Amino acid sequence: MAGPQVLFLLYPAFGHTLPMLPIIRETVRSGCRVTATTGSGFEERVRAAGAETTARYTTPLSTSAPPDKLTSDELADRTLRYLHETLGVTPVIEAACPEPPDLVVYDTTLWAPSRVLAAAWRRPSVQVIPTFASNEKFSLGDKLAELAPPIDPEHPSIRQFGEDLAAHAEAHGLPREILGEVMAGKDVLNVVTITREFQMHGDTFDDDHLFVGPEVPGEVGPDAWRPPEGTTRTALISLGTTVNEHPELFKRCAEAFAGTDWHVVLTLGDRITPGELGELPPNVEVHPWVPHGEVLRHASVFVCQGGMGSVQESLAHSTPMVVIPHHPEQQANADRIAELGLGVWLDRATVSADRIRAAVSEVADDDHIDEQAGLMRDHIARAGGAAVAARRIHRLADASRKDPHR
Repeated sequence: MAGPQVLFLLYPAFGHTLPMLPIIRETVRSGCRVTATTGSGFEERVRAAGAETTARYTTPLSTSAPPDKLTSDELADRTLRYLHETLGVTPVIEAACPEPPDLVVYDTTLWAPSRVLAAAWRRPSVQVIPTFASNEKFSLGDKLAELAPPIDPEHPSIRQFGEDLAAHAEAHGLPREILGEVMAGKDVLNVVTITREFQMHGDTFDDDHLFVGPEVPGEVGPDAWRPPEGTTRTALISLGTTVNEHPELFKRCAEAFAGTDWHVVLTLGDRITPGELGELPPNVEVHPWVPHGEVLRHASVFVCQGGMGSVQESLAHSTPMVVIPHHPEQQANADRIAELGLGVWLDRATVSADRIRAAVSEVADDDHIDEQAGLMRDHIARAGGAAVAARRIHRLADASRKDPHR
């Protein structure tokens, strides 16, 4: 008898998709059949993880970083636009599943269409959260609100948000009396791909939140990146996939390490070419991209923008960080890094070559930071990762398939 059918709904951004891939892989290994929906550029990765079928979204989903500054009106309007974008993928999801799956697993960014469809299909669901989770004691939304302009709950765009979401749910047959519970994610299992120890107020979360941590680094092949012979200290510098269009900052980072004993690896992404940086010091190498794990296993410090994917990969290698956050979510991550003694953060508006060099030296020479990074790596190893998530997903899917009342 074939295993239970699980539908994975992925958000097509690296920081959201990459944590999902090992969960898909382990869910397939557990005996489940997996269908996945994703965006352009990720289908090959999803199929490689073991999904039997994939479906590509036909409407756009925003993956670019927000501007440096937004007014409260702009934030409200952006919130409404994001709702419309995520609800817009519903036809692709429905077409991918002519028959309802046994279980729906969705990225937290796609909560609106996912919860509506799971409720309409009378199927259980699992939310995968690749950042800080929220409960009655801690709200990521409230934390981010401290770092951004406040939004009036009576703003026309926010009122429209509620009306459009209710209309979408009613169009899928959900009665108004259960709408609040559905939208709140009642009875949903939350799989969080950070550790409980890194989570803000982690000790206040109950069993409805499963903290599995990121993927534990595996072995690398013989062609993996290695530092040049004689290198004493390596620093990796990357500004991720959404906030990497400013060559000036990369130039400052390269300048910061000229004439030092540091070997520096810069990864630029696809918005800047190495030629735009001009002549670089001989101890600085530049790549459009290189697998960060290959460098982090040798690195003493990681200079990054503080996206949660970069943060967790760095912690999995016990590499301390210097964070230059761009937007509120990255600032929240940077605050937590500093709070736990895992690194320091710099103000992006005033950062200089001298400050970057000083911060890297400070972090690399701090025994307490090194010790804390090692402890966090141990927490990640004990959390269990994707295999723990897959076991719970399989049990829920199997129970759903056997449920006579669905």
